[in-house]
Amino acid sequence: MNRNNRTRRNQGFTIVELVVVITVIGLLAVIAVGAYNKVVNDAKIAKSAALINTLATAKSLFVADPKTTPAMITQYNGAPDSNFALIAPYIRINGAQPTDEPTLLSLSGMPASVTITLGTVDDGSLPNGGHTDQAPTVTGYGL
Repeated sequence: MNRNNRTRRNQGFTIVELVVVITVIGLLAVIAVGAYNKVVNDAKIAKSAALINTLATAKSLFVADPKTTPAMITQYNGAPDSNFALIAPYIRINGAQPTDEPTLLSLSGMPASVTITLGTVDDGSLPNGGHTDQAPTVTGYGL
């Protein structure tokens, strides 16, 4: 009898034991991948929100600056996405001032495929003003 027990111990794992272990490892891997994807998506949302806040602050600083004339506000509202240069002096990303939108995306660590819409500023107090403040948006970041 001792001979049979010794022989059986040396045979290794049974197929059932191996299947159970592989199944448990597979389930743990699926849970880990899901958690990783959630963390990545949350980071993308946070990065996009930070860029939106930066752009909204830059627009507010642009309007509040005493050097900003009503003509500059009207020019900006005429084509906000073409007039990034008007708000660029009020933006700092990691200590650097972007000169254009591709540089802004690069400094922010975002891919070039991201699209930024700057939105207008409130010009209701100006003659012929009819724009309300529209918040900036960031799209195309896989969200």
